[in-house]
Amino acid sequence: MRTSRELASDLIDRMKNAMKHNAPTESSDRTGELIPGMKYRNERGRMVTIIRASQLRVMYRYEGYRDICERSRREFNLKFKKVQL
Repeated sequence: MRTSRELASDLIDRMKNAMKHNAPTESSDRTGELIPGMKYRNERGRMVTIIRASQLRVMYRYEGYRDICERSRREFNLKFKKVQL
């Protein structure tokens, strides 16, 4: 049976070893990320602005409309296209 001191030492060694192997420095693909303030168009061409986004839900506002709309992220990705500025 290993003592708690031996277990702690082993864990520290494993953590040090993991820290030596840095993550790749190449930039990650952020094209699927929804950032507040980004502009999208729906299938009818109406412009929306992202208010808040999580992994499951997206809150957005139509141009000229004061209330906030909410939709699942999957449905949002199907029905809205990003506007290239």
